[in-house]
Amino acid sequence: MQLNSTKKIFLSILAFFVLLIFARFFTLLSFPDSHVALQKGALAKLEPKSSLTQEFTANHAGLAKIEVLLRTPGIKRENGDRVEAKLMGENCDQTLRAGELEKSFLASENLYEFAFARLPDSLGKNFCLKLTFLPQKDSAKNIQIFTMSEDENQPLSVRPVYVNQYFWQDFAELGQRMSQYKPWFLKDIFLFLLIFGFLFVSIFILLLFIL
Repeated sequence: MQLNSTKKIFLSILAFFVLLIFARFFTLLSFPDSHVALQKGALAKLEPKSSLTQEFTANHAGLAKIEVLLRTPGIKRENGDRVEAKLMGENCDQTLRAGELEKSFLASENLYEFAFARLPDSLGKNFCLKLTFLPQKDSAKNIQIFTMSEDENQPLSVRPVYVNQYFWQDFAELGQRMSQYKPWFLKDIFLFLLIFGFLFVSIFILLLFIL
């Protein structure tokens, strides 16, 4: 009897975490600009207590993040170094969002991101990203940011990232992106039936064991 109770508790916790992981996935879901491919071109130096700016145009509503490609070792947070990030209006004349560059959670060690509150009306608008290196020590060296080309004075390797306003819009866009170059049975509604079917069957099997 005691073994049965322990088993039910364990399976209940497991089912809860399956649902939690699924829910967490959609809260973290965002969509990098499909028109922009980050490149490891020439290097631009961001000197201590100095700034670099990059203008760009948002191709989607819901701008919520900007990805920046840095050369390793990147930002030495263990030394207290940080890079202040500001999203500004066209011509860098007004600060719209402010924060810091943070290492990306689900990407390579070169990728950093500046996340901020979603801008719902960003489609077609011009913005300016301003990065300022604020080291803890005066002896700190520069931070190197990749550019989009091997030529000098090229745009920084940055990419806008968007978040949709509604949950079902995330589903639609996720399906559209995942459906590219896939056979018909892995596209659109069939893709979502596969995903939700797998989730439902997994939880149903756990519930059978619990009950």
